[in-house]
Amino acid sequence: MTFEQPIQHSIVENTCSLQIPLAKRKQSINGDGSQCSTPNRQNCDIFVEEQNFYIYADTRLCRFHLQERQFDTKDLKNLIINFNTKTCSYEVDLPCLPRTNDEQKTPPEKCDAEKKCSDGKLPPFIELWKLKRITDNCYLKIDRNGVLLKFVADYGYGFARRYRGKLTGADGPAVAQMTEPHMVSPLQRSIDREIDEMKNFSRDQYKLNFVELQIPEGHENPMKYSSKINDSKLTRDEECLLHNLTRKSLDVSCNYDQSEVDCGLICILLAICYDIRTTADEPTCESAWTRSILSATLSYFEPFENVKDVVVSFLRRTLIYPLYRNYDLGRLSLQDAIDGLKKSPAWVLKQLLQTHMLFASGDGHQLIFNRYYIEDYIRYVADNNRCSATHLQLLARNLKNVMLDVSKKHLHLELGEIETELLKELITDIHLDNAATSEEDETDDNTDEDCDDDDDDDDDDDDGEDDNVNEGSGTESGEEASKSSSITATSPSTSDTEQNSVIEQSNEVVQVRKS
Repeated sequence: MTFEQPIQHSIVENTCSLQIPLAKRKQSINGDGSQCSTPNRQNCDIFVEEQNFYIYADTRLCRFHLQERQFDTKDLKNLIINFNTKTCSYEVDLPCLPRTNDEQKTPPEKCDAEKKCSDGKLPPFIELWKLKRITDNCYLKIDRNGVLLKFVADYGYGFARRYRGKLTGADGPAVAQMTEPHMVSPLQRSIDREIDEMKNFSRDQYKLNFVELQIPEGHENPMKYSSKINDSKLTRDEECLLHNLTRKSLDVSCNYDQSEVDCGLICILLAICYDIRTTADEPTCESAWTRSILSATLSYFEPFENVKDVVVSFLRRTLIYPLYRNYDLGRLSLQDAIDGLKKSPAWVLKQLLQTHMLFASGDGHQLIFNRYYIEDYIRYVADNNRCSATHLQLLARNLKNVMLDVSKKHLHLELGEIETELLKELITDIHLDNAATSEEDETDDNTDEDCDDDDDDDDDDDDGEDDNVNEGSGTESGEEASKSSSITATSPSTSDTEQNSVIEQSNEVVQVRKS
């Protein structure tokens, strides 16, 4: 998410007053974003958390982090938000909880300019699902006028968010998770996605594919696949499709944001690369589903404005939905996308054309994505003035830098904890197996001893030699028992040695995985 300039605020007693500037909506007939239109000031979505206030105002997300105090979020109803037409900004008064004794000892809060870090870092990370939506309990006033207005949802979606209103030509299943994107703010789409991912994530499935991929018989190992970046020649069908689509020029009429468009392209391309790698570039009946479900841009109509959010979303979804749920496999797909963007714009275009054909030839559930995303992205990539080879190489470099920066901890799925838990389970299983083996060996030794005793009894004579034989048998039995006892005593020692070795190796693996 991209945030506007810092929100101005002041605190008087237990009230925090915010002044939130409303950015003008970019609009251009020629797609250069040189003109601006008046934003829809009633088009807002408002969220609050103990120390955070989020407002999605028309096309931009603004947030405020309250330090050293907490908002009073209980029974927050009938909140009045004033829109100042002179400053083109929202004015909000939010109740705060009283200061505690410790807070009273701290110095007064500084202004936003003073609090802003020298390196420009944003406020602390917060999991979006913790935000409480309060839009339905808020009212809008214009210049303190007495008329109260309700907020009305009217959000853009699709390529460059240039589509508004209801989806056309789509039924319920055709649009995956978001049936009415125009009624849901991009922030709420992100929240819905994160909640769904948390519900669908399976710890057991992750464990199953952590040590080794569970590859069905007859399938190739996707970890060993070598991408075919140089294979970019279009088939006759692909050439015809490209010709038909590019006859109509790309019309970016509103909300044209270069970074958002590029992030959408990367999000779609990552899903494509994952499917190519896991099918050895031979699409299956599941390929259309895979390419749509792994891309949050497609399945949730979610816009991204920085590459890191795209990468985190993609890696999370590769661990939740497809057959192979392996972190390293997701990173290999990232590298495939980097290579494609860097070396061959024609290959990128070919993959978009193939994806369009897959969506069109399926059961119809993905057709909607062609209309609102894929067709426009084909026109975008095919237009060298908008998307040159140099521009794609820049995207590849940005994606590479983000890939090096993102680790498992950024996915917020507690993967380190799960891996440690799995290794402990493996160690326990090894210990139990060794203990079971020792018991079997002891049982076999006892059985051999009993057989020897029976043989000695059968060889006894009736002429008075029983005492000598029994004495010899007892001596022999004692020797065997001594041997059995020695074996039983040494087995646990061997088991402990093996277990300690496994623990040492497991600790090394845990440290490597966490790093």
